[in-house]
Amino acid sequence: MPNDRPTHTNPFDPSQTEQGRPVRKVSRRGPLRPTSPDRVRPAAATSSPPLRLVGSSAPDAKPPIANPTPIRGATDPRWVLAVRTATLLEGAVLTPNKREALMRTGKVMGLSPFDCSLILAIVQDRARRGVAPDQCPSAGQAQLALIPLPPMRSVWSRITDMSSHSVMLAAGLLALQALLIWAWLG
Repeated sequence: MPNDRPTHTNPFDPSQTEQGRPVRKVSRRGPLRPTSPDRVRPAAATSSPPLRLVGSSAPDAKPPIANPTPIRGATDPRWVLAVRTATLLEGAVLTPNKREALMRTGKVMGLSPFDCSLILAIVQDRARRGVAPDQCPSAGQAQLALIPLPPMRSVWSRITDMSSHSVMLAAGLLALQALLIWAWLG
């Protein structure tokens, strides 16, 4: 059976293709040739939007926290969430159910979901680095201080945040108490 392909001494020779034709090697050594003006794309024809610099002069950029708020005590919401996280760790892992419960706890204390996730990550990172779980909050205290404290809420905002069932229950109890006082005095 005759072979139509030319035979090569080295079948894996990088200078030839599968068909046996030589491959032209491109080298970028030497000066670049100028491009003709008709081959240059105008800047307006690009599909990507123009880039902008982001920094301290950007209007929407927040400045970094210069003075972190230190942990005030055992009732600081950041500290409470960090200690609860350390108690629920299994090694350096949080199960999804425990994570969701911790996120709900942080929300009740007024922390944002991002801040809650950050606290959990700080404690988990300390546990991954070999710190004992009960020492993780104190080992990450400097990072916990960088998380902003939740804003203080007024009593009215707490009432309006309650579900309608809680508000109705409170209103019913107040009405019952007023009725009992009226019956007792009358």
